[in-house]
Amino acid sequence: MSMGIIDALQIAEVQRHGIPNQERIAIYVHKFCEIGEYCMMLTMPTADGNAAPVKDHMLWFGPGFVNPGDWIFVYTASGVTTILPGQAAAGSVIQPRIINLHWGKDHTIFQNRALNPVLVRIGAVRGLPPPMPVFQGNSGNKPHGLPFY
Repeated sequence: MSMGIIDALQIAEVQRHGIPNQERIAIYVHKFCEIGEYCMMLTMPTADGNAAPVKDHMLWFGPGFVNPGDWIFVYTASGVTTILPGQAAAGSVIQPRIINLHWGKDHTIFQNRALNPVLVRIGAVRGLPPPMPVFQGNSGNKPHGLPFY
């Protein structure tokens, strides 16, 4: 499998390992990009020295644009996305921002220091077409099929 290198975003470090509501991943933005093209996964080292994704641990960042100099902090806990103006950078017309995202976990993750966050740029996707809208409530008639309790 051949993969390119992500140069727009860089994971700087995991901060406050294992501290509830403070544990976070710091990501520095090097280039303007659409963060909806990215997700983050957790990996665990394998016996042969590689890394394998951990089942059911992926976060899609959602739509939005980031600028060079912005910082993205992904908190492992639940919370509300916030975007704060940062400090003005010398010689820059764009003021860097601090973007706080939340993974929504009900526990900390990185007390296990073997776990490692990785960024993934989404290159292609294919799925089933969306289903046709169908009424799914109770129409007041007797239910069909299995008994309704």
